[in-house]
Amino acid sequence: MHNDNWYYRGCKFTWKHFSGFIKDHGEFKKKSETAVSPEHMNSLVYAGFDLEPYETTLFSYTGSAGIFLIILFTDTLFFRFTTISSGMLAAIAITSLILPIAALWYLSEYVKIHARHMKITSLGDMPEVMSYVVMSMKIVPNMEKAVHFAAENSNRPLSRDLRKMLWNLHLRVYAGMDDAVVQFSEMWGKNSEHFKRSLHLIRSSMSETDPAQRTLTLNRSLDIILDGTRNLMESYAAKLKLPTYVLYSIFILIPLALVALLPAMAVVGIRITTMNLVLMYDIILPLITFMYAEYVLMQRPASFVPQKIADTHPELEGLPYKRKKEFISAVVAGIAICSTGYILLQAGNPYGIISTAVLEGLMPTALLILLGISMMLSWYLNAAYGPYKRIRDKIIAMENEFADALFILGRRISEGRSAEEAFVHTAVNMKGASISEPFEKIAMNVACMRCELYSAIFDEEYGAFKNVYSERINTTMKLFLESVHKSHEAAGVAIVKLADHMTDLQEVERRIKESLYDMTSTMKSTACIFAPLIAGVTIALSEVIAKILQNVAHSISRLPPNVIPGPADISPENLELSIGPNMFMLSIGIYLILITTILIRFSTAIEYGGDKSQMMYELSRALPISIIVFSVSAIASRIIFRGFI
Repeated sequence: MHNDNWYYRGCKFTWKHFSGFIKDHGEFKKKSETAVSPEHMNSLVYAGFDLEPYETTLFSYTGSAGIFLIILFTDTLFFRFTTISSGMLAAIAITSLILPIAALWYLSEYVKIHARHMKITSLGDMPEVMSYVVMSMKIVPNMEKAVHFAAENSNRPLSRDLRKMLWNLHLRVYAGMDDAVVQFSEMWGKNSEHFKRSLHLIRSSMSETDPAQRTLTLNRSLDIILDGTRNLMESYAAKLKLPTYVLYSIFILIPLALVALLPAMAVVGIRITTMNLVLMYDIILPLITFMYAEYVLMQRPASFVPQKIADTHPELEGLPYKRKKEFISAVVAGIAICSTGYILLQAGNPYGIISTAVLEGLMPTALLILLGISMMLSWYLNAAYGPYKRIRDKIIAMENEFADALFILGRRISEGRSAEEAFVHTAVNMKGASISEPFEKIAMNVACMRCELYSAIFDEEYGAFKNVYSERINTTMKLFLESVHKSHEAAGVAIVKLADHMTDLQEVERRIKESLYDMTSTMKSTACIFAPLIAGVTIALSEVIAKILQNVAHSISRLPPNVIPGPADISPENLELSIGPNMFMLSIGIYLILITTILIRFSTAIEYGGDKSQMMYELSRALPISIIVFSVSAIASRIIFRGFI
C-alpha cells in the first residue's frame, strides 16, 4: 500500500544492502524491539507500513551517517577551494554536527510524525465521508449498507479505515455492526470528539421508529460534524496568526532589511565573501524558513482537500509530450532573456542600459538573469499544471450548479413526472450551465436507447456522466438511483434532501476559506508585492553604501600612510568590496525566488491542503510578478538614490 513512500523504500533498501555489516542479526533485532516505544509500533500499524523495528532503526543510523559523510565531503571542498573566516568556520562546524543529529532524530521519529499527520489529514475527510453515510441512511436506513457505500465511493484516507472496519466485521472481529461502530468511534474520538458524537447519533437513529424523528437525528449528526469541522478550522486560523507573523517578520523582513548593511560590515573588519552570502541567503535561511513553515503546516487539519485529477482525464491527453515541448520552449526563452544583458554589453551597451559599476547604468545583468529564470519557471509550470487547474475549476463550477439542478429534479419527480421528463425539464431550466448537458443526455439515453437509468448515467461507453469527474456529483447520483425506486413523493423528498446536503457542504467549505483568507492573502501579498518591494529598495541601499565606501577608500588612499583617521583598522583594502554588485544582486534575487516559493506553498497548503497542482499553478503566477516588482523597485531606487551620492 505504501510502497511508493520514500521512508518505506529507504528502510527496505538499507536492510537489504547494509544488514551484512551487522554481526549478530538476532541481537540487533532484539535490541531494536526493546528500544522503540509502543507508540512507534502503533504508528507503523496505523500508517500501513509493513516494516519491523530493526529496519527502521538501521535506516535511522544509516541515513544520519550518510548525511554526515556528505557534509564532511562538502566541508572538505569548502576548505580546499575557498577562504573562510573564523566566524564562518565556527558556523560550518556547528552546522556539520547539528544536521546529522537532527537527521537521526527525524528518521527515528518519522513514523510517529507521519501517523500524526495522517490523523490530522483524516479530520478533513470527515464531513465528506459522513455526509455520504447520512445521505445513504436517509434513503435506506441500514447502517452497514451506509458505511459500505461511503467506504466504496470515497477516495479519502478515512474511507480506508471504514473498509478495514467492514473487513474486520466480516471476519467476526466484532460482535456486530453496532459493536464495530462503537469501537470505531472510540478510536477516532481521541482525535475528534465531534466525529464520535456524530457516529453515536447515526447509530441511535437506527432505534427510531418514526421516519421523521430518524431524519431529525441524522440531520443533527451531520450538523455536528460540519460545525465541528468549521470550528476546528476557525480555531486553527486563530492560532495561525502568531506563526504567520513570525514567518513574515523574522524569516522574511529582517533578512531582507539586513541586506543593506552587508557592505558596511567591512568597516568593522567583517568581510562577506560570495561563498558566505550564498551559503547564508541561498541555503541556510531558505532551509530554516522552509522547515518552520512545514512545522506550522503539520498542525493544519485538512478539510475539503481538492479532488485529485487522474492522468487519464481526456483533457490531459498528450500532456507528457506537451510538457517536454513547453519545457524546451521555456528554457530557450529563459536563456534568451538571461543573455540579453551580455548581448547589449557586446553591442557597446547602447544608452548605458546595463550597469557596469556600482550605481551606474539602468540595470545590472543580474536582473535580466533573474527575470529569465522566473519567466522560464513560470512558463513551464503554467503549461504543466494549468490544465489541472482548469479541470478543477470546471468541476467546482459544475458542483455549484449541481445542487440547484438536483433540487429542480427532486421537485419534478415529487410531482409524479417520469424520470425522463424530469431530466428534460431540469436541463431546460439549467440551460447555459455546464450541468445541463449531462442531464439532457440522460433523458436522451433513456428515450432513444431504452436503457435503464443506471446505464444511462454511468455506462462506460455512452453514460451521460462518463466525463463528469467529480467524486461528489457521481456519489450523489448513485444515491439518487437508490431513491428513485421509492414512490414519486418519497423519491422527490429524498432528492431534495440530497441537494440540501450538497449546499450545506459547499457553505461550510466557503466559510472555512473565508476564515483562512486573512492568512493566505497576507502570505500571497508578501510573496508577490511586499518582500520583492523591500528587497529592491534594500539592494539599492546596499549599492549606495558600497558606493560611499568606495569613495571613502579612494579618499583614504590619497592620505599619508600614518594619517588614517579613527582608532579602527580602516584601510582602502578593508573597504574594497569583496562581492561584485551583479553577484550580490543575483544571490539576493535567488533568495527572493526561494522565499516566494516557500510562501506560496505555505498559503496554498493552508487554503487547499497541500495540493501539488494548485501550488505549482499559483507559483507560476506569483514568480514573475515577484521578480518584476523586485526589478522595478531596484531600478527606481537606484535612480533615486543615485542623485544623493
